[in-house]
Amino acid sequence: MGCHVQVKELFLSYRWKTFEKSIFQNLNLCIPEGTYVSIKGSNGSGKSSLIKLILGLIKPDSGEIMVNGEAVHAGYPEAVRNGKIVYMGQQIEDLFYGETVIEELSYETEELTPQYMQLIQDLGMESLLERSVESLSGGEKQGLALAQLMGNSAPLIILDEPSSYLDRNNARILRKYLKETHAAGKTILHVTQYTSELDWGTHLIDLDQSQPELKAL
Repeated sequence: MGCHVQVKELFLSYRWKTFEKSIFQNLNLCIPEGTYVSIKGSNGSGKSSLIKLILGLIKPDSGEIMVNGEAVHAGYPEAVRNGKIVYMGQQIEDLFYGETVIEELSYETEELTPQYMQLIQDLGMESLLERSVESLSGGEKQGLALAQLMGNSAPLIILDEPSSYLDRNNARILRKYLKETHAAGKTILHVTQYTSELDWGTHLIDLDQSQPELKAL
């Protein structure tokens, strides 16, 4: 089985004036297709940095990242734009571009199928379709972010601590979705700070290790 995501001989450090901190030194990872990977580590271990590298939001000092055999180049995340990755981060407001809920949902699917409408209803969004995104409450924005994620057909799902801002009901819906979509063959990378979520996956990457590697759970 080939690598869905491959990190090769990657080095990354942060510099500010005279301060310098090494984040990754010769990091090598191969994440096979269909793997559910939980990613953990202490603050400053590089969890969000690894996600940003895979998305192409930051550039490494050296090394290479491949997604489906194609090199990732820093800049606008091409894999997200081309429908190869769907991403859900901690700042859900950064995910919204449309003026209304229906416009936002239409970005992810050309047709609001009965199945998708059922999902929207389950998330409590059915009565909000004509509302402006800006007018939504925090919980309603959570539902919209989940609807975007779950309506996307990208084969690679990347999550950066989504449960840190989801209420209990939406966290339950997310858990059910991840279980089902992983069973359907999608690859999932899930950064989490919660021990209870680590066993959601099939594999683990611990960034507190001196040489992080992919380990089966």
